[in-house]
Amino acid sequence: MLRALLDVLLPPTCLACSEPIRAGDDARLVCRLCRTRLRRLPWPQCERCGAPLLRTGLEGASQCLECVGWPVAIRAARSAVLLAPPADTIVHQLKYRGWRALAGPVAECMASIVLPRDADEEAHLCVPVPTTAERLRTRGYNQAACIAEGYARLTGRTVEALLERGRARDTQTHLQPAARAANVAGAFRVRPGADALLHGAHVLLIDDVLTTGATIAECATTLVAAGARCVTAVTFARALDARRLTGT
Repeated sequence: MLRALLDVLLPPTCLACSEPIRAGDDARLVCRLCRTRLRRLPWPQCERCGAPLLRTGLEGASQCLECVGWPVAIRAARSAVLLAPPADTIVHQLKYRGWRALAGPVAECMASIVLPRDADEEAHLCVPVPTTAERLRTRGYNQAACIAEGYARLTGRTVEALLERGRARDTQTHLQPAARAANVAGAFRVRPGADALLHGAHVLLIDDVLTTGATIAECATTLVAAGARCVTAVTFARALDARRLTGT
């Protein structure tokens, strides 16, 4: 009763569009309209990395140029939506504005991802991409870990923070592909005692955004070196060049 009264007097505001959330909308953080505006990745898709193959001349191919250089440690990658409005705003609010609770709606969206059959059947362990100790102190949380907790709960899996990240390096956000790979080279290590959990496991690596794959490649290589069999990456959003979607 009190909550309903507060919603009338102080209607909640959507964190994606900044508009008041209308009465009757059961969404608390992201309004129903913004949720419907999230853009799913179009088909056909690369069987391995999930990138759209539309209008690229690769419709009949089983793999695309996005993932041809990825290490064999990466079995597959899947993302829920394109990193386009309003997904980009949701990620920004979660990652940089302290809206930790957005990990819930993000995880709900990711829970609808259809994984490759082997990943769906074999992968029971979720491992979040770690952040640095410095960023953890600044933000107060690791958004990938928050997402992983929600995703694991919704999909009946377990989550373990088995990876650590070394000293702070440049943020990946504005780096070119080659610089991204160099920036994360050797940046991750497995926590002591993680080998037993990783031995022979097909691991789901959880993060907010997949861009070039440099981060997941380094994480996957580290996990497999510690005993995992392979890694499938699962992210909320996929950043792609618009030309991949238009063929221009």
